[in-house]
Order: sequence, then C-alpha cells, then structure tokens
Amino acid sequence: MKNRIKLLAKWLNNVDTDTFCYDSYHSGKLGSEIVNAQVEVCNKIGDMLEEILQMDEKQLQDNLEN
Repeated sequence: MKNRIKLLAKWLNNVDTDTFCYDSYHSGKLGSEIVNAQVEVCNKIGDMLEEILQMDEKQLQDNLEN
C-alpha cells in the first residue's frame, strides 16, 4: 500500500498543464486560471502525501489525535 501511495504522490507532483490537455491557443484566460489551479492543487496534495509518508509512527499518532 505504501508503494502505491508513493507512486500517487509522485504522479501528483509531476502534474502540469499538459496533464489536463490545456491548449493555450484555444483556451482563454479563465481556462488558463482553472488549469493552473488544478495543477497547484494536485502538486499540494502530492506534497502532503510525501510529508505523511516521511512521518514516523509517533508523528502519525500525534497528528491523528489533533
């Protein structure tokens, strides 16, 4: 399971505008902003997953109790 989460984190951190088939020639400003927001969210989730994977058991328990 841990390897699958590592892979998901890697994929999320590698997301860019091409992932969402964004075409700057045919999309307007709003489309650009939406795609950039999607990329940012994916990258942040990937970072969070990596941070969780690096925690030891005590850190995990401390965070679950909060």
